[in-house]
Amino acid sequence: MTRRVLLRVLLHRGAQAMIGAGLIASPQLNFAEESKVATDEPASQLELALTVIAKIDAPLSMGKTPQGERRVIPISGGEFSGPGLKGSIMPGGEDWQLVRPDGVTELDARYWLRTEDAVIIRVRNRALAEPPATPSEKRTVRCAPEFDAPIGKYDWLNKTIFVGTLSVNSPPTSVTLRFYKVL
Repeated sequence: MTRRVLLRVLLHRGAQAMIGAGLIASPQLNFAEESKVATDEPASQLELALTVIAKIDAPLSMGKTPQGERRVIPISGGEFSGPGLKGSIMPGGEDWQLVRPDGVTELDARYWLRTEDAVIIRVRNRALAEPPATPSEKRTVRCAPEFDAPIGKYDWLNKTIFVGTLSVNSPPTSVTLRFYKVL
């Protein structure tokens, strides 16, 4: 594997996982030199693909675990829309959360979208939420959604990388998510 290909893999797949697995041990890898290659490529752009307003129920606490405080937030419904995509959120989804000892909350939500033309699309959305610096600060959570859509009209969801934002609405009975395609 050339150093240029290795750098791209690192940038796109996660260097920590590869280092932890012992896949990177080359003392010849010069990141300063290789960073020049990355700047020759066009910068990624974002395009709004989907806005989701998910209805949520009160959190259910599981209590303290060795990893931190665990809770689950039921997702009871909602709606979504975007260019060429509109419908409702099916009830029965869940957002499993872990509040770590450092105060960061890991979110792992799984739910289903039903489009207006009755197509079911599975969503898995993971996020990290840092606690606000001050009590009055409103935080916006960054997330990384993944979709599992049937082959056909919505197959583009399977072939695209997405990033997003998540904000809790007031009162806290719903959240708004905005998912962006990385171009």
